[in-house]
Amino acid sequence: MPFSVICGSYHLVGQTRSGHPSGFEPDGDSMQFQPDQPTLLDRLDQVGAPYRLTPIGSTQLRFEGVDALELHFEGSHQPRPLADQARDYLTGRLGLNPVPYRPPANLRVKPPVPKDATRGYILSRALEAHGRPVAFAFAGKPPAPDGTEILLKPALLRKSLNYRSVRNGHAYPLFYDTLFADLRRTLASATHEARTAQRGLWASDLTGTGVKVRTQVDLERDGVVFPKLYRRLTTFLREGTGPLARFPAWLEKTREQVVDLSADGNFTHFDNLVKVDGNVVSLRLAPDQIVFVSAKPKTTGRAPWLAL
Repeated sequence: MPFSVICGSYHLVGQTRSGHPSGFEPDGDSMQFQPDQPTLLDRLDQVGAPYRLTPIGSTQLRFEGVDALELHFEGSHQPRPLADQARDYLTGRLGLNPVPYRPPANLRVKPPVPKDATRGYILSRALEAHGRPVAFAFAGKPPAPDGTEILLKPALLRKSLNYRSVRNGHAYPLFYDTLFADLRRTLASATHEARTAQRGLWASDLTGTGVKVRTQVDLERDGVVFPKLYRRLTTFLREGTGPLARFPAWLEKTREQVVDLSADGNFTHFDNLVKVDGNVVSLRLAPDQIVFVSAKPKTTGRAPWLAL
């Protein structure tokens, strides 16, 4: 199934309804992107909410295949400055650094900025549940005219911001079953390279060895773990449903189906991959060995089910 080429520009600053400049909140796997032809977004499969445009005509992207440390999930964050470095790497690759941020949180861009509106393009097939285009993001000139449908091959994937963030240790891989197998393997190879070289987050990663969790403060200080696990733990702690020992049972209720690539592609659920030992939480599999089963699109286009 091909991807749509959508040309446009990446932005740090938008505007309010009254026309005043307003900074966005980029992070390590998401940016505001203004398509030259917004109607091209209507071609994308929809699984939940429709896309939304800001007053400048931009939309928030969700980078395909990657999961960077959280900077602002439900008012919480993973360890800084690692989470900031993931964001700064992304804005740097787009030629937007230095970026001024509003103190003291340093999350929202503070206008005016020295640089903005970097030209580039995305390759996308679908909107995720919140209406964000799930995209491979690129700077520079596209390989085909705006609106063209093309097949994404590993050689082009390696030029994406997604791939480069993973390869340089600024993001974990996050695979869904709608990601083509050859693209997943390319990102997994980049993950292996970064992990072996202990680049970026991998020098501090606790996904497999475990993070001590007593309160949200522990997660914010020490939680260099797969962000999907961090988000589930944050929600569990916020709901106050009991001691940490109940986390797997709480997670089981979500029925979050996954494929275990280490076991010949067997189906299981995310809670079966989580281990709780006292106050230490870990995953039994590395992130690049997990494929999450996605929500199915509302449109009639066939999902790209491929060999796992």
